[in-house]
Amino acid sequence: SLSSPQAVNVTADVIHSAIYAARPDVRAIVHHHTPAVVAVSCLEGGLHLLTQDAGAFVDAVAYHGWEGVSDDYDEKARIAAALGPIAHTLLMRHHGAVTTGRTVAEAWVRYYYLDRMCEVQCRVGSAPHLQPPAASLAHACTQLGPGGPYSHGRFEWAALLRLAESLQAGKSRFVK
Repeated sequence: SLSSPQAVNVTADVIHSAIYAARPDVRAIVHHHTPAVVAVSCLEGGLHLLTQDAGAFVDAVAYHGWEGVSDDYDEKARIAAALGPIAHTLLMRHHGAVTTGRTVAEAWVRYYYLDRMCEVQCRVGSAPHLQPPAASLAHACTQLGPGGPYSHGRFEWAALLRLAESLQAGKSRFVK
C-alpha cells in the first residue's frame, strides 16, 4: 500500500536514480515544479538566457520530453541521456525541472536562480527584448559557473540556513 512506511515514490525514484547512476559528480538533486519553470518547460524555445543569472546556465541546460508520469523504469536511460555528461539543469517538458549539484546548497541555489530566470522570461513574454551581449554572457559564465567566484551556493546557503533557523525559532524579523 502507498501509505506504508516502505512505500516508494516511483516517479522520484525513476528520475533521481537515473541521474545519480549516470552522473557520479552529482551529489544532490532539487526537483520542483514552480509555475514559472513549468511554463518555460512548455515553450517551444525553452529557456532563454536573458538575465545576469544566466551566466551559470550557459551550455548547462538540457531537455527531456514529457512521457507522462515518470513511473516507467525504462525512462531512466532516456533521462540520463538527455542530461548528458555536462548539463547541471534538466528542463522536463510540461513537467518542471531538475537541478543538480555537488552539494545540496549548489543544487538548491541553482534552482532558485533557474526559477528567477523563468519568471523574468514569463514576464517579458513575446515583447521585443534585448539579448545579453555574447561576450558579457561568456564572462558571467566564468564568474557564476562551477568554481567561479560567485558559483551557486557559495554565499547564499549560509544565509539561507541562518534564516531557516531564525524562522524555526520564531525570531525572524521577516515574519510577524
